[in-house]
Amino acid sequence: MDKEWFELKDWAMQTLRDYKAELIQEGQARGKPPSALKKVDRFLNALGADTAKTYADMLDDARRQGLTSAQLAKKGRNMEETIMNAFRVLPDDPAHHMYSLRTAGDLIQNVPSTIREEGLKMLKDMGYELGNVRRNLISLAEYVHQGRAGKGAELAALGDVVVDKTKTKIAHPRGTGDPLISRTVNWRNVKTPQDFVNVYLPLLQQQSQDVAGALETSAPREKILSKAVEQGTGIPNIFSTERTVQEVKRGKQFLQTVPEVVRQSYLTFKGGNILFGAASLVPGAAALKGVSALLDAQSVQAAVTQAKKPMTTRESLATALEGVSGAAGIASLAPPAAPVAAPVSLATGVAAAAVRAKVDKEIPKVVKKAGQVWNYKIF
Repeated sequence: MDKEWFELKDWAMQTLRDYKAELIQEGQARGKPPSALKKVDRFLNALGADTAKTYADMLDDARRQGLTSAQLAKKGRNMEETIMNAFRVLPDDPAHHMYSLRTAGDLIQNVPSTIREEGLKMLKDMGYELGNVRRNLISLAEYVHQGRAGKGAELAALGDVVVDKTKTKIAHPRGTGDPLISRTVNWRNVKTPQDFVNVYLPLLQQQSQDVAGALETSAPREKILSKAVEQGTGIPNIFSTERTVQEVKRGKQFLQTVPEVVRQSYLTFKGGNILFGAASLVPGAAALKGVSALLDAQSVQAAVTQAKKPMTTRESLATALEGVSGAAGIASLAPPAAPVAAPVSLATGVAAAAVRAKVDKEIPKVVKKAGQVWNYKIF
């Protein structure tokens, strides 16, 4: 264990706990908790869970400069917001912690530091990394995050939507104040690092299940946006936790230049419809007129059949989506260089109308996945 980091973190945790106690007393005297209490409580959990020395330089500067506890809390909270904002693929996306800072309530604030640090190391070795770190932060639409109306481009595309959480998998199926995850565990019962792990592990496993469901719901949107970013910048899989701050920033900047792509991605949530416009979605690609693709009945039917197969993972859902969009000649959000098997000519007039009729007949057939109905439609 890094002794210098351990001592610095311990100093900051104690300073912030003392400040929290002052705020609690102030709230009791006023009959209303001060707004700063929630913020310091959140940063205490973020700092307590951190094993990556995320705040080391900031804390070192704060101690050398003699910042007050209130100034330290504000500086930490601002830094936390900066980190989270850095990994939002779209400006309107929430940055979601796969493993909540509120896990086990304020246990991480109060448990002895030696138990906390060793317990966190054990969890990290098991694949669970907590706090405001790249590996723990993903970008989600608000529709998938809390199952409610988003803002900006999401609100414009979906409207004031309310998600049926019994039918749609989201990241916070029990709410952000989830009592299952955030209930406080009495730290006095946690006497060893293994006790710490035993408390956290089932809560983290539950959150893993929640995130897996949310990613399943989010997969069609991610597919569209990732393909667009890769075509426009060369950066693959923009939603991956492997992407750096610089890559996410570049991808975000690119997506702001293709608002129609963004709108189409949100429409994957609305009524289960995935809508692909006739015009190019990526700058530089040739626009198609009348219909979006070159296809034949055999290729369309094969794609629909593939999409009907049981899909249980994010990858298989993406594969099925690519099958349908590929049959329509839009696997990469742009017209293909050559048509798929046995193409039908798309000149204009009667020929185009015939293909459009074929599209209307084949693509909108029901595609079922986990009880959810997706209507693929090309216009």
